[in-house]
Amino acid sequence: MALKPWEIAVKLLPLESGPVSVELASDAQFQAWMDASGLNDLVDDDGIAGWSFDDRVRVINFAIKQGRTLNFADENNSNNSVSKTEPELFEGDKPASEAM
Repeated sequence: MALKPWEIAVKLLPLESGPVSVELASDAQFQAWMDASGLNDLVDDDGIAGWSFDDRVRVINFAIKQGRTLNFADENNSNNSVSKTEPELFEGDKPASEAM
């Protein structure tokens, strides 16, 4: 099961400084989460100096495919579950044509 980019973007990394979303985490914060999660072996050398969002999506989905347990702050340490589905994310939103 691969997660969609928008599902990954909102996941919160449990960092010592406080939770931060995968999308907004600095490269150093994302690498720290990778190290703490024991995912270092999924990338070459000592990680990636500049983690693009696409890189983050790829490594998270690869880890899921490998059966790794990923800890996100918003999931009470349940592994790889999606906390909200796409329809739930947009509940209550009106289409642009109705918003005016």
